[in-house]
Amino acid sequence: MKRDIGAVIGKYIDEHTDEVSPLLQELLKETEEKTGRAWWSIGKVEGKFLQLLIRISGTKNAVEVGTFTGYSSLMIAEALPDDGTLTTCETNEEFASIALSYFKKSPHGKKIRLELRPAIETLGELSSESMDFVFVDADKTSYSQYFDEALRILRQGGLIFVDNVFWRKKVLTNKITNENARAIAAFNEKIKRDDRVEKVMLDIRDGIYLIRKK
Repeated sequence: MKRDIGAVIGKYIDEHTDEVSPLLQELLKETEEKTGRAWWSIGKVEGKFLQLLIRISGTKNAVEVGTFTGYSSLMIAEALPDDGTLTTCETNEEFASIALSYFKKSPHGKKIRLELRPAIETLGELSSESMDFVFVDADKTSYSQYFDEALRILRQGGLIFVDNVFWRKKVLTNKITNENARAIAAFNEKIKRDDRVEKVMLDIRDGIYLIRKK
């Protein structure tokens, strides 16, 4: 019964949230056709929430850890001002190729710079306190490292938006055996104890940790 109610609520939320652009709908379709993993993309509701946060916070310079095929990248770029910038990090050439093809199709693609190498290298080259917003949705075992670098490169008051903090609800079990779930659980506890940031965990899709640098 709870599962049915959850599906009804999800459908209602979806119906009362703005639609994404036709280009993003096209990208999601191609992502499924070529990778079979469209569900890896953040989806409409989470994407629209991400966009609102970027606009409300006045973000100009953003970083994304984990491009995949570019759905969230374009969501972020759409919400940035005309002179805004997004540095997005990816290591998979196939995924990056799809993303780049859609960046070229979008009027907002000019705001995006894709780095095809380990994200920790790219983050390490960014200046301290130079960014307004960091979105993290990549390899789960590195979340703690990404957070440390995100905190360094963020200005005071900057935001970190972390996806998949429930890791398919595996972090909620008494005995966690999945490697990714263990890493996420440890990350969640780390953030909970960190008094340098304000934080709220949200039950959106696979869990979001929204973090603000004090």
